[in-house]
Amino acid sequence: MENPTVYMLPKMIENNKFNELLSDSIENKGWEVKQFTKRDLIKLKKNDVLHFHWPSFYYRGSSVLTTVIKSILYVLMICFARLRGAKLFWTVHNIWPHNSGKTRFDYWMRKILVQNCSKLIVMGKPLISEICSTFGIDSSRIEVIPHGHYKGVYQGKGVNIRSRFGIPEDSYVYAFFGQVSPYKGVDDLLEAFKDLDSEQAHLLIAGKKVKDYDLGDEFLKSGHIHTHFHFIEDDEYSDYFDAVDSIILPYKQIATSGSAILALTFCKPVVAPRIGLLEEYLPEDCAVLYEPSDPDGLLKAMNMIRLKQSEFQEGSGFVKALERLDWPVIAQRTLTLYSS
Repeated sequence: MENPTVYMLPKMIENNKFNELLSDSIENKGWEVKQFTKRDLIKLKKNDVLHFHWPSFYYRGSSVLTTVIKSILYVLMICFARLRGAKLFWTVHNIWPHNSGKTRFDYWMRKILVQNCSKLIVMGKPLISEICSTFGIDSSRIEVIPHGHYKGVYQGKGVNIRSRFGIPEDSYVYAFFGQVSPYKGVDDLLEAFKDLDSEQAHLLIAGKKVKDYDLGDEFLKSGHIHTHFHFIEDDEYSDYFDAVDSIILPYKQIATSGSAILALTFCKPVVAPRIGLLEEYLPEDCAVLYEPSDPDGLLKAMNMIRLKQSEFQEGSGFVKALERLDWPVIAQRTLTLYSS
């Protein structure tokens, strides 16, 4: 019997490989995965799959008028898909959009999707209770499927990143890679780095900075702090990770973290708060976790990760952590969910 068609919303997204890797792994199991377009609505068959990732892409526009139009089309799309017998799924990367936060409008747009989904997918258990209380659903409607790794995805160009930024080869380099925004706590990282008692330590921050996020010129003028406020290109990721000793993720809130998965993929130890999925994905032999309520927690963890450098270099913890993030396993679990 022919397998149903999977329509990803979206199948690919710029600067995030997750959807592409998930789609490829499902296709490797013999299922067809397509990028959804409105023209595909009339092609939907019973048991075909519409798999949402960031629903606000489909109901928010650049103006009030376009948002109204897109919202109407979004609701009609969901209703029509259900009438055709399609199954809807939502991978909840974040409960609320990062750019707008929680609003009544977003609540109702997401509530409509939740009510029509066969299942919601989360990447770890910490999100389950919040989703249940927010949308008034039972936990039996939520499935945990982890975020896959990035092994073999990013090939470097052989660029010496330390040389590019003037970082001595014998220095210990802390790094933050990813979008530089307030909820990711980069300002806290700069404060903690200032208090480190080490002349050999350097900090490298690379990623697109949110507009109007003021990090303070007095920090950024330091000869031990290096910044690249632009997206890291795909063919540079490997070079950037090769140049550093540890990844610091001082997030104030988090639902999923591709940066944490990237760090595991490149076998780089991580400093992170003991919150949400970070605790679930980062075992002790791959990370130093700190209590976010401890005002000196980040600083102490940054000192500790350097002291444990030789332990992390052994690498067995990273091998074990990545085994559960293998894409064929994730694809099979996803297909089992589609077929249930």
